[in-house]
Amino acid sequence: MNVSSNSSSITVITTTPSWIPTLLTNRLLSIYSLLLIIIGTPCNILCICIYFQKQNRSSSIKTIFGYLALLDCITLYTFNLNYVYREFYINQHQHDDEDGHTNGMMLIKKKNLEEYSLIICRLLSYTAFTTLQTSSWILAFGSVNRYLLIKQLGYFKFICKRSYTIIICLIITCTFLVSNIHILIMNGYSTSNRGNHTNTIVHCYKNIHYPNYMIYYQRFHLVIYSILPSVLLLIFNALLIRTIIQSKRRLIKHKKLSVALFYNNNGYLTISPQPTTATTARCSLRHKIAGIKNNKMLLNNPMRWLNRGHSRKLTLSLIFIAISFFILTFPSTLLFSHFRLKIHNLSYRRTITLFFTNLSTTTHVIRFFIYFFCSIDFRNDFFKLLICLCFKQHKKQTKLTIVMK
Repeated sequence: MNVSSNSSSITVITTTPSWIPTLLTNRLLSIYSLLLIIIGTPCNILCICIYFQKQNRSSSIKTIFGYLALLDCITLYTFNLNYVYREFYINQHQHDDEDGHTNGMMLIKKKNLEEYSLIICRLLSYTAFTTLQTSSWILAFGSVNRYLLIKQLGYFKFICKRSYTIIICLIITCTFLVSNIHILIMNGYSTSNRGNHTNTIVHCYKNIHYPNYMIYYQRFHLVIYSILPSVLLLIFNALLIRTIIQSKRRLIKHKKLSVALFYNNNGYLTISPQPTTATTARCSLRHKIAGIKNNKMLLNNPMRWLNRGHSRKLTLSLIFIAISFFILTFPSTLLFSHFRLKIHNLSYRRTITLFFTNLSTTTHVIRFFIYFFCSIDFRNDFFKLLICLCFKQHKKQTKLTIVMK
């Protein structure tokens, strides 16, 4: 994720159509930014409402998902809102030569939202950098939390409790809120343009005393926002995938090893005679007994099957979210840290920046759809919420009709 263009852009358009592809591409990309805001806002609000419901508050991973949705909702109104404003609210006028005659050229001036005042510049950039960094590290913590919960490690089991999860999320948030305070002080400066009218020009993402301040900070931001969380996500999600595969193999193995179990008339557990396969003959008696005990426990408590299935769905949701984060943010990391400054054409650089920023922001929108298609619990809660909202609306309409009568 990168910041916006550092200054207002002025494009000189001649009568030839060579300027059309760049402007058209920028307009389409800004429309996509607007769609991200329009689609992402209600989706993230729904995630917040669902995961912060009373029945979901006992789950630490659902608490993390709800907090992620809150951060995602804020993120959409930073860089994306700036791009929409810059590409849709433009000033254009005919360019006249020195004699005052129109020479067939048109000036198009685009102004970033951050350039209207120094306060907007600093608040918008501070909010953007802080929410992005917090969101990525909360996601990384979610993977660590889920792995510790599945492995049931005794020394770290307390981390998986909801109260400790909330405390850790608050610590991560406060860390980035404090560490980014320098943006509110050092980012941007203003100058006065004394002509026919005195205008104040805001230079955002620059510092008058330290010209390379924001360049170095952007690289630091990309390391904190993308590279380090991606490393943690790759490690712990690889461990989660390995754990899921091993669990699946054990389940299949137990099904093959165990024979049909049933209770006789006296209530004792017996084993029906079945042909022994070569695999069963090679397995030890200890594995057989473990498989029988496991099946007996599941038969006595059918809810364990349901909880195990729901737990696997939550883990898959987290894995897909981590994969989408890595795929959508890693190209932006490579571009902004190595290749962006090598693009000398400012118009193309602006277009490429807009494209990859939209690409990385997409990960903050698609999480709702990942939850919806991966988690049965989320779908059920979603439909219950819709039914509840429709019922309240119908009840309100009925009361209004009665009052009018």
